[in-house]
Amino acid sequence: MDMKTEDTSPPGPLDEQGFHALRDALESEHSGVRTFVVVRGGGIAFEHYRSDSTPDTLENVNSVTKSVVGLAVGIAFGERRFASLDTPIGDIIEKARDPALDERVRRITLRHLLTMTSGFECEPGAVDKCLLGACERLAGEEDRLNFILSRPMADAPGTRFRYDSHAVQLLSLAIEAVTGDTVEEYVREKLFAPLGIETSEWIADEAGHTFAGRGLMLRARDMTKLGTLMLDRGKWQGAHLVDAAFIDDAMSIHSEGGPPMQDAQYGYLWWIAPRYVFAAGFGEQFIFIARDQQTVAAATCDNTGANKDVRALFEEHVLGLDAH
Repeated sequence: MDMKTEDTSPPGPLDEQGFHALRDALESEHSGVRTFVVVRGGGIAFEHYRSDSTPDTLENVNSVTKSVVGLAVGIAFGERRFASLDTPIGDIIEKARDPALDERVRRITLRHLLTMTSGFECEPGAVDKCLLGACERLAGEEDRLNFILSRPMADAPGTRFRYDSHAVQLLSLAIEAVTGDTVEEYVREKLFAPLGIETSEWIADEAGHTFAGRGLMLRARDMTKLGTLMLDRGKWQGAHLVDAAFIDDAMSIHSEGGPPMQDAQYGYLWWIAPRYVFAAGFGEQFIFIARDQQTVAAATCDNTGANKDVRALFEEHVLGLDAH
């Protein structure tokens, strides 16, 4: 199947592609992997769907959402909606200029938010319902924006990586402030439509602002389109959707990273491993981009903390194919 067309027919004789062991692993009785799609040369080289999923099933990608928001920032930056990635959020979001806030908050820039170095005190493992969706507690006097901005600061902005799903919401509000559209509206027009991503869902917070930390649902094949866009440095069917320099910067190391991925460094809302770059969501939802191998893959899994070994499967059975 050509990735540039919307064809739902089977991609061909997969066993001829050398993915026998991968298919066996995915079809094992206890596999928690729902979908696994590999793209090479612009076309699908391998795909697997568990019995409860199909090519048309919308999958909950959790924090892969963050990486899509990163692309939205890149598009807006390319359109000169932002003067610089070093623009303080206080120049964009009025509440961030409140003199009652820690003065370090006013120094947080778009780049700090993209690199998870905003400086807010946070614990990546501390997840409450207000991080997962619209929340009654944040629909009153203490709205979500006030909650995010008034949290204690642990570090000066730009000095330390702290994985902070709340802080990423500031990027949603920043895009909305400069474009007049919610992130969902902006992404649908500027990214999804050109890529031919026709079906998606994306939750909003209690005030109607698109969630930036999670909440997006995509088909596995459409996830590989986002990976292919990254692989091709922002280009799709001859059109530059995202500036190539921004993509290169997004896929470059900006910090040493840390939990929840102990063995990967960090770019602009994308994780960086030695042989590939990836977007990751809770439960092992992934988009992988391996530039040297010109390979993209996407995987979605049961939304649980159980270990599915998806990165190991990708490294051994997809990247490892080049060694055979």
